[in-house]
Amino acid sequence: MCGINGFINFKYSKPQAKTILTKMNQALINRGNDDHGIYFHDNAYLGQQRLSIVDLSKGHQPMSYTHHGKTFTIVYNGELYNAPALRERLRQHHIRLRTTCDTELVLKLFAVEGPQALHRLNGIFAFAVYETSTNRIFLARDPLGVKPLFYSYQNGALAFASEIKALFSHPSIQPRVNLQGLRELFGICPARTPGKTVYTGINEIKPGQYAWWQDGKLTTKTWFKLKSYQHQQSTAETIQTIRNMLQNIVQNQLVSDVRVGLMLSGGLDSSAVTAMAARAGQTFKTFSVDYVGNADNFQPTDFSPSRDNYYIDLVAKQYHTDHSYKVLTSAQLCSALREALIARDYPAMADIDSSLLLFCRAIKTDVSVCLSGEFADEIFCGYPWFYRADTNRATTFPWAIDLSIREQTIAPALRTKLNIKDFVNKTYAAAVAEVPLSSTDTPADRQMKIYSYLTMRWFGLNLLERADRMAMRCGLEVRVPFTDINLVQYVYNIPWKMKNYGGQEKGILRAALQNYLPEAVVTRKKSPYPKTIDPVYTQLIEQEIRTLIANPQHAVWQIVDINYVTTILNESNPNKTRPWFGQLMQRPQYLAFIYQIALWLTEYKIILDL
Repeated sequence: MCGINGFINFKYSKPQAKTILTKMNQALINRGNDDHGIYFHDNAYLGQQRLSIVDLSKGHQPMSYTHHGKTFTIVYNGELYNAPALRERLRQHHIRLRTTCDTELVLKLFAVEGPQALHRLNGIFAFAVYETSTNRIFLARDPLGVKPLFYSYQNGALAFASEIKALFSHPSIQPRVNLQGLRELFGICPARTPGKTVYTGINEIKPGQYAWWQDGKLTTKTWFKLKSYQHQQSTAETIQTIRNMLQNIVQNQLVSDVRVGLMLSGGLDSSAVTAMAARAGQTFKTFSVDYVGNADNFQPTDFSPSRDNYYIDLVAKQYHTDHSYKVLTSAQLCSALREALIARDYPAMADIDSSLLLFCRAIKTDVSVCLSGEFADEIFCGYPWFYRADTNRATTFPWAIDLSIREQTIAPALRTKLNIKDFVNKTYAAAVAEVPLSSTDTPADRQMKIYSYLTMRWFGLNLLERADRMAMRCGLEVRVPFTDINLVQYVYNIPWKMKNYGGQEKGILRAALQNYLPEAVVTRKKSPYPKTIDPVYTQLIEQEIRTLIANPQHAVWQIVDINYVTTILNESNPNKTRPWFGQLMQRPQYLAFIYQIALWLTEYKIILDL
């Protein structure tokens, strides 16, 4: 995995442009400090920071290749899982390979086949290719957006990077936020409109999209869309297909020239990845996260019925893994809120982000690659909103059906201007209009396909972004088997009645994992990503908010209502306050989110265009 960046058509001298490119590279050094490189030709500049995973010695980037007299240069961030098939295809084209790294495969396939090569790639990726002869740049991103690619296009000039912070290292790009950006922050966050950011003039290549820049013009095109069709297999055949697909996917994703580890929470999804990986006959290191104080303060709820440890131990014992519990303190979580914000480049999930950041850092001391069970809930419909009566017929984003907390959080002078409710309603309607549906869908299948698509495309994209930024901040590559596009396409079209097999969330996946996992894990009710419930954390974040409130001139109170935050802070019964969205972002996380907004405004020197 890597960090990539570049720009074209800005009016700087070559020495100035090289200095800018070096600064952009440095902003991405956390994504890979094993190697770095720059390339420039005419008015085009490319940079890359590399985390070496495959072919450690020969994968230097930017990498160039001349085919039929035309020279192509690539910067690439990603991992391919069908590399052997791609090598064979290049051999059929009589193309010789000098490395075993993915970068060369993508570069030479693109030189031979152009954008059509994207349809042959099975993996996670974002890359840019510069064509010398035509002085144009091609940008592309994987189907689900596992790997990031942001850009700024202004006055015919283009800059791009894996992370927004690298764009801010370019002197022509400023951290400006207007009303539309605040609508994203308060109306949809932690989800985000695909293709948009909270920053004025900074967008992203959408998942499954590519773009061409040439002669000052930027054109984009969607190269991948999910298809909706009638599922033809029986329940038994479907269970076997899922099982076979998971086995192949996980085995393919174990390929690495460095040691691979596994995240293991004791839930169905990460346990499934562990079970399938163990079939390779290796002993894997597995990792889980816990928090000081949780054992003493845990109280079962409908949403979080049990702690993870018992189930982790069952799976680790069955598959003889070398398991490590990574235990975090409240002080660590609170102090890491700032770095988590910088990793994301905008406020998002507060300590849900900072805990993953610290977890990834702890894992990195043992391995450089780790597999995760992320995205199973998105494709197999595991979240509570697929099942709860108050959400499974909602006509808005189901993870945030109540906007009242969001509206009240906004500073009074901005509420009417932002009109969050109207923004969310229009955004939701536009999102639903994009959902691929089939004429053979039953009403139940139609509704659940809408929710599944929105969960993947919006909420899930946020979680994939979180995983990428927190892991790459630590130089850790996280692979996500449940994002395999063939699996996603297949599961999307499984009828709801079959997907809900046995009347339990993710029932069809549970059936596929019978005899692979302990029965207690197969039947375990879904629990969320673990978070701290230690009252010490709440006390720490409350103190940070009190300090903010004591400074009424702070920039945060231009956009946040100080009186409402004070009310939340002083709530006598904190358990009744479930702000933002009710699963993980409860009162402590809400306060931490406000704290991150304040940090963001000052750390990034945000220019508010209100």
